[in-house]
Amino acid sequence: MNVAFLLKQYFDGSEGVTIDVFDSHTLNDVYQQVLASLTSHFEIELSVLQALSYCFYEILDNVHIHSGKPLGTAITHFDSQKNILRVLVADDGMGIRNSLAENSRYHSISESEALAMCIQDSVTDGKGMGFGLYATSRLMNNVGITFVIHSGKHKLIFKDDHTEVIENGLWSGTIVYMEISTSQDIDPNDVVDHRTDADEQYNESFVACDELDSLWCEADVSSSIEFAQYGSDFGTREMGAKIRNVIETLLEQDERIMLDFSNVNVVSNSFADECVAKLLLNHPLTYLKQHISFKGLNSVAERSVLVALQRRYRVQQ
Repeated sequence: MNVAFLLKQYFDGSEGVTIDVFDSHTLNDVYQQVLASLTSHFEIELSVLQALSYCFYEILDNVHIHSGKPLGTAITHFDSQKNILRVLVADDGMGIRNSLAENSRYHSISESEALAMCIQDSVTDGKGMGFGLYATSRLMNNVGITFVIHSGKHKLIFKDDHTEVIENGLWSGTIVYMEISTSQDIDPNDVVDHRTDADEQYNESFVACDELDSLWCEADVSSSIEFAQYGSDFGTREMGAKIRNVIETLLEQDERIMLDFSNVNVVSNSFADECVAKLLLNHPLTYLKQHISFKGLNSVAERSVLVALQRRYRVQQ
């Protein structure tokens, strides 16, 4: 496989690019390593990782199931200054048109037609469900900057909310390339059309830890922060940082603080990370358990706070 071409075409000038070659035996290891590495970048919103984790595995698995070749290559790069993640998976196998043609329904389609169809729901050669690239296209509709599928002499290109298939060079196999904006909160289960629990699948694999299997509650409280005084819906990191500064001031005075979320409807992953989980940057978990209590969290908000804490804590270990 011409990895030099892939680097020149899609990652030219980038430093810190990660390259992994995988086969059916190492596919899961590569998946775990790449997602664990991305999880350590807190500039990447949790919900983006939750959706990407599903799509990335499906794209890796497509190489194993559909390409007819034993090896694939995964290349990733995260630009923390621009909050842009680039992910590429490539093989030198039979290509999308020849793969789909194994299904009698698509036996006579052209290469350009195959590329246009491969991101549609349930389009498959019969060896899979035809859902991976469809879900990936939904992810790109949410946070995609550029999406390219290059197979044979044609490319499907999604950019600026416009999709087209053009004739452009030859790649003997398939390249799937994603350029993703990582700073936007999305609904990962909407990306997968609510057919699976993408957020929980990611959480169980990459953030869950025994030390934080539940939030804590202490009876001995000297101060209280009522979040309802700031609003009923909390979604931005800016507001999270503002309230965290209040919490930090009280912790400097060794106060035991009740974080009261009564009458709060929404707590986003990004707010929970900024407001609560970032406290782990300055304080050990044991100290926070002794000095902070929670009250009034609805089940969804509690999950956001818990997962944000788990992610920070697990990465720091």
